[in-house]
Amino acid sequence: MPSTPSSAEQGPSKRPAAEVLSSRYKQLFLLPSSSSLLLYAALTSAALAFVSRGIGGAVTFLIAFIVFYLSSSAISSVLQLTDKQTIANHRRVSAVLLVGNTVWLVFVICGAALASLEHSAGPLNNSFVFGAFAASGFEFLVLAGALVRRASLAAVLAGIHPAASLMVLRYAELSTGFDAAVLPLAVFAYVVIVAFIFVLMRRKVSGGHDAVTLFQGFMKTWAGGNPTELEDILLSMSEETDIETKVMQFRAQAGNIILVLPGVHPGPFHPVGSYDLPGVISRTFGGRDAVLTLHRPGGHELNLPTRSETQGYATEIHDKSMSMKMSTAGATIGGPIRTKVGEANVGVFAFDEDALLTVSFAPLGSDDIDSEVEAKLTAQAATAGLKACVVDAHNSLRDHQETIDPSDPGWMEAFRLLELSDTSPFKVGYAHSKELGLTARDDLTENGVGLVMFQTPKAKSVLVLADANNAVPSLRAKVAEALDAKGYELIELCTSDSHNLAARGLTVSRGYNALGEVTPVGSLAELVVGLAQLAESRLSSCAYGSQVFISRLKTLGNHSLDELAGITQSTSRLAKNYSVFALVSVAILFAFVLAL
Repeated sequence: MPSTPSSAEQGPSKRPAAEVLSSRYKQLFLLPSSSSLLLYAALTSAALAFVSRGIGGAVTFLIAFIVFYLSSSAISSVLQLTDKQTIANHRRVSAVLLVGNTVWLVFVICGAALASLEHSAGPLNNSFVFGAFAASGFEFLVLAGALVRRASLAAVLAGIHPAASLMVLRYAELSTGFDAAVLPLAVFAYVVIVAFIFVLMRRKVSGGHDAVTLFQGFMKTWAGGNPTELEDILLSMSEETDIETKVMQFRAQAGNIILVLPGVHPGPFHPVGSYDLPGVISRTFGGRDAVLTLHRPGGHELNLPTRSETQGYATEIHDKSMSMKMSTAGATIGGPIRTKVGEANVGVFAFDEDALLTVSFAPLGSDDIDSEVEAKLTAQAATAGLKACVVDAHNSLRDHQETIDPSDPGWMEAFRLLELSDTSPFKVGYAHSKELGLTARDDLTENGVGLVMFQTPKAKSVLVLADANNAVPSLRAKVAEALDAKGYELIELCTSDSHNLAARGLTVSRGYNALGEVTPVGSLAELVVGLAQLAESRLSSCAYGSQVFISRLKTLGNHSLDELAGITQSTSRLAKNYSVFALVSVAILFAFVLAL
C-alpha cells in the first residue's frame, strides 16, 4: 500500500560521543621507529654540540649523544619499576627527550646568532641556560601528561636529560660566569610551561577523575593495549540498568542455530568494555553452536564499561540458551515479507508469536536507531498479536542519515500483512565465512560473516550478519542482486556494529573502516552467494524455542559518555589556547634574556 515517508533526512549529524573518543588521539600513535629516533637524537645532539664548541665539538657531540641514550634508558627503567603497567618504553621516552632537544636547539640557535653579531659569548651562554629550563618544561609536560602518575617524579625525571646535557655541552663556559638574571627568567618560563598540567588536573568528571588521569588511561588503552585503568574509571561512572535480551533458538540436524538480540550495545571502542560483544558471545558458546548476535536499536549509552562485565553477560546468555525448553517441535514460519516503509527497506517474519523486524535505509545513510523507536514499533506489533524485536541492519554509512517515523501507517500495514500471511513449515541451514577461508580484514573482525537460510514452500530466504561496524552504501544492493541471480531472496544484510576494530589502528578519521571499504564489494557478494549455497546443502527441519530475560547490569549511560567526550574536546581547545599563551610568554621572556 502507499505510505507516507517514514524518515527524515538529516544533515551531518553530531558525532557520537564514543566516535569522538575513538578518533581524537590518532596522531599520538605516529612515532618514528627506534632507529629513526636515534638518528634524530644524534642530529640534534650534534647541532647543540657544534653550536657550543664549533669544529671542536665532535667529542662533545659523542658524549652528549651518550647522555641522551643513557637518560632515556634511565627514565624508562625508573618508570617501569614504579608502574608495572606503564607504557613508557625506551622508544617513547626517547621521543620525549627528542622534543626537549629540539626546543632547546631553537633557543640556542637564536642565542648563537646574537652572540655572533655582538662578538660575545654572553648571549650563547644565557640561551643555553634558558633553553635547558624550557626543554625540561616540555619534557615534564609529556611525562606528567601521559606517562607518570606523580608530578613530583615527572619533574625530577624531566630534569635529568637537560641538566646532564648542559654540563656536557657548556660546563666550561658557564663555570667562568654567566648573567645571573637569566635564572629567574628561565624559572618563570619553566613555570609557565608546566602549569598547563596543573590546570588540567583541576578539570574533572563525575567520580573525581581529572583530565590527566583520563588521558593516561586512554594512552595505556590504545598505546599499551591495557584498558584496565580506563575500565575502572568507566565502571565508577556507570549506572545500573535493566537490560532485556531475547534469544531465539533453532535445533536442527546440523546443530543449534541461535539468534541473540542483546540489550547491550557493542562499544565503546577497542579494547574496552563490550567493544567485541558479538565475538565474546560467539566464543562463549565455544563454536558448538551457530550464533548470530544481531544489532538492536540503542546507542553507546548501553555499552558495558568492562570486559569482565561483558564476559559475565555473555555467560548468562549461554546458560539461558542451554537451559531453554523448545516450545515447538515442528516449527512454522510466517513470511518473510519484504516491503518499503517510506525510505526504509523492511523485512518482517515470525516464528509462532515471535516476530523479527529488520530495518535498513541502504543506500541512504543510517546509524543507530533510537531505543524509543523500537518501543513504539513493538507496541504496534503487539496490537497484531506479535512479540516483535527490531533488528537495526546498520548497513549504510553516509554523512546524511535517515531517521524512522514510527507514526507512519506503513509499519502497522507490514505487521498486518504478516498477521494475515500463511504460516508454513520451514527448513533452516547455516554457514560461516571461515568455512570458505575468509580471514579477518580491517573492515571485518575475526568473527566473520554468518548466514542463516529459511526455506519455505515459496522461497529460500537468507539473513546475513557480518561482524563489522556499518557498511558502504552499495553493498546491500550488490549482495541482493547476486543472491537473486542464484534463486535466493535477501531478508537483510546486517552488520553487528562490532567495535572490535574501532580505534584499534585509527587509520581513518572516524576511527574504523566500514565493511566494503577494505574488502571489495564484489568479493563480499560472491562470499554471501557461496555461503547461501553451503547453507542450502544443510537445510533441515527444526524445533524452535525462545526466551526473554532481564539482567541488572552497569552501563555507561548518556551522561558518562557525554562527560568523557566533552572533557576530551574542551581539553583539546584549552591546549590550543594555552599553547598560544605559553609560546608568547616564553618568547617574551627569552627576548629579555637576549637583551641582558
